[in-house]
Amino acid sequence: MKILVIIGTPHKGNTRAVTDLFLDEFRADGADIEEIVLPRDFGETCLGCANCILHGEDKCPHHEKVSFIVEKMRAADLIITATPVFVYSCTGAMKSLLDHLAYMWLVHRPDESMFGKIGLIITSAGGAGVKETVKLLKSNMSYWGISSVHKFGVTTMKMNGNYADYKDKDKIKRQVKVTAQKVRKSVERKKVGFGTKFLFGIFGMTQKNGWNKTDSDYWKKNGWLDGKKPF
Repeated sequence: MKILVIIGTPHKGNTRAVTDLFLDEFRADGADIEEIVLPRDFGETCLGCANCILHGEDKCPHHEKVSFIVEKMRAADLIITATPVFVYSCTGAMKSLLDHLAYMWLVHRPDESMFGKIGLIITSAGGAGVKETVKLLKSNMSYWGISSVHKFGVTTMKMNGNYADYKDKDKIKRQVKVTAQKVRKSVERKKVGFGTKFLFGIFGMTQKNGWNKTDSDYWKKNGWLDGKKPF
């Protein structure tokens, strides 16, 4: 299993600790793991120019750096997005990366390699916001075409702490093992769900209207407007 971990902060707190618990589980299986740490490996802020959507991803001012990450995503069986909760959402660095990948959404130009991949969201909060952060990340992964997205959120009620000091740390370890096993089974199946197929069909109908030529040309080139499917 090839795993790409995208972690939204270099800070080694609860999110890093829980992520390492998962990685230890997967390393025991002989997984090939690669990490992208934000903003160290990608710190560009989306300018909102919409060039990636309207004119092609190669027209993004940060294309070279974005494409570097996309290539690693394509090669992975499992994509892990890990971020602590910052004011009811993911870190700013994680959000900026998500913004740069908007062109890959099903409604625009989904990457064929995303269908059948598995996603895992890891997040932690000192208080509230886990649910909201998971929802944001799951929406993005789902709209990339990833049908099976697992999630693991921890609320510690501690700011700037470490899960090792958390009274329920043993419970967390047990929960990680259970979730990791579910992820393994999903990777083995690599199933594209009905919801993804349904949205692909709906957005395919909108592409026939050709409201954005860059998108519609992409769908035509792949044969998706003539009945061909990427899954």
